[in-house]
Amino acid sequence: MDQLQKHQISGYEFHVAGALEKDGRYRGMILISKRGDTLQVYAKPVLIETSSSFKSVHAALIEASAYAQELIYSGAITALLPADAPAGGKQAQQPPDLVGN
Repeated sequence: MDQLQKHQISGYEFHVAGALEKDGRYRGMILISKRGDTLQVYAKPVLIETSSSFKSVHAALIEASAYAQELIYSGAITALLPADAPAGGKQAQQPPDLVGN
């Protein structure tokens, strides 16, 4: 993973990242660490990938950020998150390092 950016929108906390794929293209990823509707903190962030891949990591980050905003503002994100995931009990510090995956 080349870059990681933290965001907070409507109570949701998430990171967007660009993951290098085998074909040399980058896929945008969203790692949700806190729900905005229930304020539940995930011990392990929930991964949502974008459907597109890009030649530049910058484009993948833009796509992931725009997709996250669309999901949050439309309310569609609740369908993609686990309903009864156990709370971590502590504030999530950082998502796991995904280099090499």
